[in-house]
Amino acid sequence: MSESFPKTLIVDIGRSWTKAFLVSVDKNNLIIEKRQSLPTSTGDTPLSYSELVKSLKAGSETKVILTGSLAEAEDLAKSLSVVFVSEEAAKKALGSYLDNHGFKKPVVLDAGDYSYSANTKVGSLGAFLTTEVSEVDIENYFGNKSLHPRAVPISQAELEFEEAFLRLSFASNREFLNARGVVNTVITGSFISLAPNKAKLGLIIADILFAGRVAQVKVDTKLFAHSFGALVAHNPKFGDLETDFLQDLGAFISFGGKGRVMLDWGYTENQELSIVENEIALVPTSAHQEVKVTFLDSKNKEKITLSGGVFGIMLDGRLKPLRLAFGRAESREAVKGWATAIAKLGVIE
Repeated sequence: MSESFPKTLIVDIGRSWTKAFLVSVDKNNLIIEKRQSLPTSTGDTPLSYSELVKSLKAGSETKVILTGSLAEAEDLAKSLSVVFVSEEAAKKALGSYLDNHGFKKPVVLDAGDYSYSANTKVGSLGAFLTTEVSEVDIENYFGNKSLHPRAVPISQAELEFEEAFLRLSFASNREFLNARGVVNTVITGSFISLAPNKAKLGLIIADILFAGRVAQVKVDTKLFAHSFGALVAHNPKFGDLETDFLQDLGAFISFGGKGRVMLDWGYTENQELSIVENEIALVPTSAHQEVKVTFLDSKNKEKITLSGGVFGIMLDGRLKPLRLAFGRAESREAVKGWATAIAKLGVIE
């Protein structure tokens, strides 16, 4: 172990969960040796911290970095005489790391950043459900969620409540809305990062892209993005190491109807593809393959460069905004159909 990279314990004290990662360096790779999470004991953060340190068996020589959104995190760091990195500093460091690695001007959509409140638009949320429920069912679920943020969905309907809420939350993110050109997006948060099935996440991203928008998407599969930002903020040299916590979900193109593109793979001949209204199609390509895309129906034949991932390059010809309404059987069937189509499209892992 190089002195520049001591074995390090990063503890992220969040509003709902306290997460800990024990990391080390092997050659040029950052290794997460162990990770663990516990519900945050608001008002008694030392309890969560002590339990995590005990469970991860971090030695006395291990360097400790504390971060988090709660004021208690900084207070705990002072009492323990360990390094504290603010949430803002961690976010800035993560953004700089991504920017330096070619993922320019990244927008981070964090499922943990959004709070459940009485302002939740039940009708808009309910439009994305495939099960027949009442407004009271939805209101009761989020009422309980506001009191018990660590509660997890225990039924298919409740899982869809969470997914629908994330659609509304992500779609209202100002950075995401105001980004120009290809929106380089990183998605994190316990609900998203730990989900084994990426098909629903792919559909969420496709649903929130307005007509004419394009997003290149990565997923934080280990819930490590914020902790990694804190690590790099403290020691920028960690940003030079190889990591594997981000998975390429792919590129998403929303036409808002029919459209045509020319794909340049770097070979002798280019490929022209057409998509009809309300069709969802996938161009299988890996995260390591860059493809130059020309929009043939645009006045100036705009060109962009994209790469693939789990869903390759997805072409979405659905009319936007989506024509859905809460309580309508045709809306429920439409969402079911899209979910089935997306599940079949995820072919590259």
